[in-house]
Formats: sequence, structure tokens, C-alpha cells
Amino acid sequence: MIIPDIDDLILEYDEESGIEELGRRILSRGSWASIAFLVRTRRDSDAEWEGPFLWLHRYQKVAQGWKLASRFHTTDKKQLDNMLDALKEWELI
Repeated sequence: MIIPDIDDLILEYDEESGIEELGRRILSRGSWASIAFLVRTRRDSDAEWEGPFLWLHRYQKVAQGWKLASRFHTTDKKQLDNMLDALKEWELI
């Protein structure tokens, strides 16, 4: 799927599976764009919301707009804790 303008990007939303975007931050722009999304999800409309989770997406600029090139989705809070610990250990934060 091609997205004409990166600022108009909308995460796919499916009423049955459920994705709710809680926040986003564009981390980089250029011929490649990196975007961090804070989301919560649920398996179906009757299930409890899970999360929040961090989703990192990379988009590549193509002639028609932007296409999703790669993504990383955290699946539990422990992954976020481990990422934060690594950034602290490496003195990046």
C-alpha cells in the first residue's frame, strides 16, 4: 500500500481485531521516514484492550508517495523495559 503523504498516515484499523493509536512521533524524515507509534490492541471486539505497545515503522519514499518497508512491534511491557535498560546502559539517555 502506498501512502501519498507521510503526515496523512493512518494505521490500519479493523473493528474486529482492534488497534487504537494512543500517540505517534515522527523520528526522522527524508528519503526514509521512521515513525514510533504507541498503540493498544485487542483480539476481538469483546476482548480487553492490551498494551500499550511500541510499534516502530520505517517508510521508504517512492515515486507515488511512501511505502512501508519494515516494522518492529513490541508484544509486552518487558520488551520496553529491556529497551530502556539498554539505552541507559549505553548512556544514550
